[in-house]
Amino acid sequence: MLELMRKHAQSWLIKVALGGIIITFVLWYGWPSTNEKSRDYVAKVNDSKISYDQFRTVYDTELEKIRMRFKGNVPPELIEKLDLKKGVLQGLVHRALLLQEAEKLGLKVTDQDVIDDLKYNPAFQRDGQFDESIYRAYVNSLRLSPTAFEAARKHELLERQVVDLLTDSIKLNPDEIKKYWHFQNDKLALSTLTIPPVQPAEGTGIDQKALEIFYKENQAKYEIPQTLDIDYVAFSWRDLQKEIKIGDDEIKAYYTNNPKEFTTPEKIKIRHIYLAFPENADDAQKAEIRKKMEDLRQKILAGADFAELAKTESQDQGTAENGGEIGLITKGSLNPSIEGAAFKLDVGGISDPILLDSGFDLIKVEEKQPESQVPFEEAKSKIAEKLFEEKAKKQITKMADDFYEKVYRSDDLTGTASNFGFEVKKAAVTKAGGIPGIGSDSKVTTEIFSLKTGDVSKMLRSGDYYIVVKLIDRKKERIPPLDTIRSAVVADHRKELAAKETQEKATKIIEELKQPGADPDAIASNHGLSWKQLDPVTRLTNYVPKIGSGTAVQEMLATISMGAPIYPTPINTTDGSVIVRLTKIDKGTDEQFAKDSAAIEKWVLDVRKAEFLKGWLKTMEDKAKIDINDKNI
Repeated sequence: MLELMRKHAQSWLIKVALGGIIITFVLWYGWPSTNEKSRDYVAKVNDSKISYDQFRTVYDTELEKIRMRFKGNVPPELIEKLDLKKGVLQGLVHRALLLQEAEKLGLKVTDQDVIDDLKYNPAFQRDGQFDESIYRAYVNSLRLSPTAFEAARKHELLERQVVDLLTDSIKLNPDEIKKYWHFQNDKLALSTLTIPPVQPAEGTGIDQKALEIFYKENQAKYEIPQTLDIDYVAFSWRDLQKEIKIGDDEIKAYYTNNPKEFTTPEKIKIRHIYLAFPENADDAQKAEIRKKMEDLRQKILAGADFAELAKTESQDQGTAENGGEIGLITKGSLNPSIEGAAFKLDVGGISDPILLDSGFDLIKVEEKQPESQVPFEEAKSKIAEKLFEEKAKKQITKMADDFYEKVYRSDDLTGTASNFGFEVKKAAVTKAGGIPGIGSDSKVTTEIFSLKTGDVSKMLRSGDYYIVVKLIDRKKERIPPLDTIRSAVVADHRKELAAKETQEKATKIIEELKQPGADPDAIASNHGLSWKQLDPVTRLTNYVPKIGSGTAVQEMLATISMGAPIYPTPINTTDGSVIVRLTKIDKGTDEQFAKDSAAIEKWVLDVRKAEFLKGWLKTMEDKAKIDINDKNI
């Protein structure tokens, strides 16, 4: 059971964090119908052939689902991390094995089974009834025809029958479920002892041979990336400040011709009291809420303080504490029914109860600010900025076209820049660093790193900047000689030696703490240290104060126990090596377990079934004759 906890506690959280975009063992969507043409096969599984079309359809469907989830902007590192092609092929091989097993067992899925499955799928229902428009919209989003989708679903239902037969015999021990629930929900009271980094004595020598070994083992850290020496010209519309002047007559004309832009709309300051309808309220219940609201209104009209009543009676948790204050509003910012009533009231006015879809509202107007015009002198500077930007952007676009045309025709960046009054700058550029003053723009970086020595780039854009680059020289990534970076390597080596010495000291203290009858406080005091008690945490927490996060912390949380309260390995942090001691476990109650037991049982059962299925598929793969056609993947 402990192995299950340690193995899956974080991996399943990661799966949820990725929103379910993980290729699982069975891929059911997108399996093409049998009459589709094939561009040769990508794999053969015993007597079954997986065609290129089948592979490509499933791959494209999965990729489209990822695009939908990320609204079209798919992080490239996610595709790489998922290894999508390999995952799709693995899923299709597993599908073939499952369908072959279904045939051996004589299992069938009828067309009516598929119809019933879709008809009663909540994802395709509106108000509890199957809605064909929802269904077709979903199928279209996957770029499939209903026929292909339904054929795929038929296969999936058949696979599900096989999976159910294989895994239905898996049962769980109730004690096992409770152990896992306690593992997940009990809180650990941890105490830490931090051994600060051992500081090497001033002037301590470094063994030359040890330094050279350290350097060789850590060369990647000191690698200088590929670097381009470039000449470049970068300019933007902001550089035209001296060339473009905006006259007072232009500013005045803009102010006169765009009055709405300089009009502040009417504003009112309001408070409200909100009373909600009960869920599925009938007419009698709604009438009762209206009467209660009317009674509150009469109290206010008789002299009761609106704000005080809002604090005690309003069911809008966001405003009740502040006496129902909503603040200044303009038309179009609130529910039309509330606005319609509020803007008709005078200052101090109280509305009648206002019917909303979810309840009744009562409004008081506390202040009115009439529509007003921003004075010309106040608006003048902003108008000038706007007109300058409009003119400058228009002019710089034409200037950029003219400049690049002349650079392209002459292949002379320096001379052309001089004629235009632009400065040619020099820089050493890496992919990570980008162009000085502009930064790392992937489109710009891709272009300039594709240039050959002496080439001039096309006109590039990054933010407001127009950029033209000439590649002068290209230096490959390289490891600098030790002598040129000796001081940095020596400093890093000293840090490593100090960390090792600190860890060794922590390990010796742990051995003392593990001795029978050891007094943790006395041992800490002997070393000039003291224990720090932390706030209780669960074993599945992502971060522990004073210790941090990461694999070492997760392993500590998963394995520390009252039977072995001293974690046997010090955890390295920026503050030093940390020794962790478990002082107490606050166990969850049986009442809490009773509320969560069904969900926990389902989770553990799903994990166990997935593990069993994975093992079965691996066994079947080992027995099967599988031929992968790599050239078609």
